Formats: sequence, structure tokens, C-alpha cells
Amino acid sequence: MPKQAVKVVLRTRPTSNYASKNIEINTAAGNISVTIPKQIEKGLINNQNESWKFKYDKIMHNVRYY
Repeated sequence: MPKQAVKVVLRTRPTSNYASKNIEINTAAGNISVTIPKQIEKGLINNQNESWKFKYDKIMHNVRYY
């Protein structure tokens, strides 16, 4: 059996309060970036990430299924 890569399909759900300031979808590059700023008032944690980037093969943005 030949090796095959896993295909990643991203589905975003429609929402009235889309977190556009925290989530950036780049359809041309096929990636999504998520940013969650550190909350200084809660104290700093060593090596705490503020942003993540994920690659995908296909996106279904604001798609509803019934």
C-alpha cells in the first residue's frame, strides 16, 4: 500500500460575532493564523505562545450543513 498524505479540510461555522481580530484566514496561501494576546494582568507564563499558524488543503468558510 503506497503512503498517502493526510488531507486537512477546515470548516468554519457561520457566527454573528466572528473573531476577525484573532483569526486570519489566508485562502491564497492555504493557512490560518490564530492570535490570542497575553493578558498581563493574569501574570506572564514563560514561553507562552500568542500565535499559531496551521496549513490546510481546503477550506469551507462559513458553510452551513443541515
